[in-house]
Amino acid sequence: MPLEEEVTPEQVEAFVMQRLSLRQLRMLLALSKAGSLSAAADALHVTQPAISKSLGEVERALGKTLFLRRGRSIRATPLGAQMVRLAQRMEQLLRRGSEEAAALMRGASGELLIGATNAALNPLLFDSIARMKEELPQLSLAVRTHALSGMFEDLRQGRLDLVVARQVGDAPPELRAHSVMPVQERVVISSAHPLARERRLSWETLNQQAWIWPLPGTRSRVRRDRFWHQLGLPLPSNVLQTDDLMLTLGLLQRMPLVAIMPSPIARSAALSGAVRLLPLDLDLGLGGLCAWQSEEMSNPFVDRFIELLRQQGGLAAEQGPVSQA
Repeated sequence: MPLEEEVTPEQVEAFVMQRLSLRQLRMLLALSKAGSLSAAADALHVTQPAISKSLGEVERALGKTLFLRRGRSIRATPLGAQMVRLAQRMEQLLRRGSEEAAALMRGASGELLIGATNAALNPLLFDSIARMKEELPQLSLAVRTHALSGMFEDLRQGRLDLVVARQVGDAPPELRAHSVMPVQERVVISSAHPLARERRLSWETLNQQAWIWPLPGTRSRVRRDRFWHQLGLPLPSNVLQTDDLMLTLGLLQRMPLVAIMPSPIARSAALSGAVRLLPLDLDLGLGGLCAWQSEEMSNPFVDRFIELLRQQGGLAAEQGPVSQA
């Protein structure tokens, strides 16, 4: 039978704030992960009666059933799922706190974990990191790159302090976005391409060349295909498909290719002599560069790094959050 005790909201709040223990939170987390009392007991190296007793203590204090039993398996109730989410956040905070404490013991002045998409790996980010390390040489600073959706979740869970990426309209609403720098795309051609020295190149001529093209299903690919449709041209037939900018730059240096790249990276590649910028107008609607931070997770170094990003991007002081529309 589900537990229904007469417990007031004030009693629940007092229990969670004052009496709920880390041991009990880890028990709830183990139950959620294991899916049964016996498996959770094995994971925590305790007996099953000990797990049942601990769970009963929490359920009586809250006046509600947290896990429904079905045979040998269990399933979290809505309140149980909420308590598990609390346990997950606490576990992550403790893990992050232990990492920061260890870094301080090694002589660091603190830690800043940044997530960056491929398009954000440009001189703006490099210069901002260099400035940050000049100001705080002992700061432990790490940059991780992977899928944006995964980085948003890491930011929400405290595994990252900041995410730098192109503006998107489907970011989690609880994350605060800061405009860092407007970004347009530029068309580039390999410096060794036979057409690289031509003064005027039309879209029709370029469409017959070999291209680096975004991967199917990506936001860049959808916008690129739409732009080609607006030009009234068929998609290029000779393409290499990748979203990796490092690979794109390497291929442009070795093969006669045409590509579209974010303007900061395109300009940097042109300065190195790897590509030539083509004077063709295009707007794929991919948005500028943004930095996201969590309102719940605080890090004293985040605000300064965002300020450096905005300074390097030529933007004034923060004027409010960016619209996610």
